[in-house]
Amino acid sequence: MPTSKIRSIKSAFQSGDVIDLILRLDGIKIDPVRLHYYEKTGLIKASVRPAQGCGKHKLYSLSDLVMLRWFLQLRKQGLSMQKVRRGISYLRKNMPRYIEKPLEHELYFVTDGQDMFALVNGEEAVSLVRSPGQKYFGVMVYDFKKMIDDTLDAVVQAA
Repeated sequence: MPTSKIRSIKSAFQSGDVIDLILRLDGIKIDPVRLHYYEKTGLIKASVRPAQGCGKHKLYSLSDLVMLRWFLQLRKQGLSMQKVRRGISYLRKNMPRYIEKPLEHELYFVTDGQDMFALVNGEEAVSLVRSPGQKYFGVMVYDFKKMIDDTLDAVVQAA
């Protein structure tokens, strides 16, 4: 009987791991100070283990890593920090299950450089920034499933 290939997946990542994976996957260089700023301002969080004083490393989950990649891609496409914050705030308030457990949903994010839209499980795109809740079809589609799969593959290779 053939044996099935089982992926060995890390479940928690230190800041250095996150920084290395972002650089390798997206070509975006961030430093520990910037990563700390994103966490301090609420854009991302170390959900496995937040900062706990001297000697305890923050630990990020795979979902945290994927959300950071998504945030950085939106910034790379020209959305301002304020618009990204408004979009994330809308998602956290009105669609929390998609932000808290992004690996469980088929998510696509659309941007025209001015607004951010969510397309969830094949439904219509919904504005998250300019006219929150308004349905729309945009220009750039991010295949969140592909982003998750790429992240999983990179994590397996890094192990």
